[in-house]
Amino acid sequence: MAKILFLNRLNLLLLLLAIQTFLPFNSIALATELTLPSAIIKLPENENVILVEKKSQTLFLYTLKADGLVIQFQIPCSTGEVNGIKQKAGDKKTPEGIYFLKDEYEDKYLSPIYGKKAFPTDYPNFIDKRAGKNGSAIWIHGTNKKLEPMDSNGCIALENSNILKLSEYVNLDSTPVILVEEIEKSDKANLIKREKDINHMLSQWIQAIENQSYHNYLSFYSRKYLPQITWWEDWRKLRNKADKSGSILKVKRARTGIYYHNRVFVAVFDCFLAAENKKILIGKRKLFLENQNDNYKIIGDIFQSISKDFQIAEAPLVAAAKTFVKPVSKKESVIETVNQWLAVWSVKDMDKYASFYANNFNSDGMNKKSWVQRKQNLAKKYDFINVTGSQFKVKLRKKICEVTFFQEYESSVFSTQGTKRLKLVNKGGLWKIYQESWKEK
Repeated sequence: MAKILFLNRLNLLLLLLAIQTFLPFNSIALATELTLPSAIIKLPENENVILVEKKSQTLFLYTLKADGLVIQFQIPCSTGEVNGIKQKAGDKKTPEGIYFLKDEYEDKYLSPIYGKKAFPTDYPNFIDKRAGKNGSAIWIHGTNKKLEPMDSNGCIALENSNILKLSEYVNLDSTPVILVEEIEKSDKANLIKREKDINHMLSQWIQAIENQSYHNYLSFYSRKYLPQITWWEDWRKLRNKADKSGSILKVKRARTGIYYHNRVFVAVFDCFLAAENKKILIGKRKLFLENQNDNYKIIGDIFQSISKDFQIAEAPLVAAAKTFVKPVSKKESVIETVNQWLAVWSVKDMDKYASFYANNFNSDGMNKKSWVQRKQNLAKKYDFINVTGSQFKVKLRKKICEVTFFQEYESSVFSTQGTKRLKLVNKGGLWKIYQESWKEK
């Protein structure tokens, strides 16, 4: 009797698998709690997810309906002819991770190998580059030949009719393409908890940008990753000016998507800056997160896309804030640069520190290279460094200036105070240090 029962259950399972395999192209299947993919934590309204399973050579399109996450359709695909995760150019492997589609090419611009349509992905992404992976031109595209399993150079190939259908569901820079060897499943309760925790962390991170200190802001980032910080002092000054005028600057996010692969979470959202009744779209922000000791920490922070008005800006948030706040004076700009330089030195970011110096820098008989090397050696030697400035005096003369201020220096080895004198030159709109001197108090 037990044997008969086992065979009946086995036959039922095989029947269900057969039904799923031969679902019509335009059919919709509800993703139940037992079939929810762990890769999709939060899907924004009117957005879709392309999920490619290399093991089964299947592309799934998920979308959000009133009754929950559904499989809009599933179709056969062809991935790289060599098994494994892409590591370098020419290895004929398909990468694994969370990517986004950057462009759309019609067949008249394509060679026949790409069929009727093609979408380039943003491989290699931040995580890939950090891991030393390289290569390019990983696309989702059609094909003019018979589709065979594992028959591409690393791209995801589809039959022409299917790539045309898929294109109806693609939003560039917004629709994620998640490439995996095998789809992992998760229960609904676990996904809801992850969504809640990450949303809470994102809200706190935004609050730090809006009204807290640079150190509060940095606390949301992993110690393994230091974000680009040269914009912070400009932002703080603009934020304070707005507060004094009664026009409080608020950072807003909308249409947040949260995705997961291999211990890395990706949060993507539309980022706005608002004040009073005005709201400006800055662009689509993308954060890479890790769960470290039950706290989500940022390990990568970039813009997926930037609004046209701010694409040439070094810091889009600052550029947007300047549309609300009167620009700072030249003297204030110089002092902001010096404060940024002090902040970078305090966190021992030596690459950023070097960027504040002009190529013709010379001081104490040292050129720029020797000076930076000396500071790098000190940064390695001391457990911590904290440098602050006050009582700034600025003398401006066309494209050069001189700044003197009272400097307090503290490290794990010793502390000192005195007068710092910097001479700066304006290079392409940025102030660069070309001479530096120090007099201890």
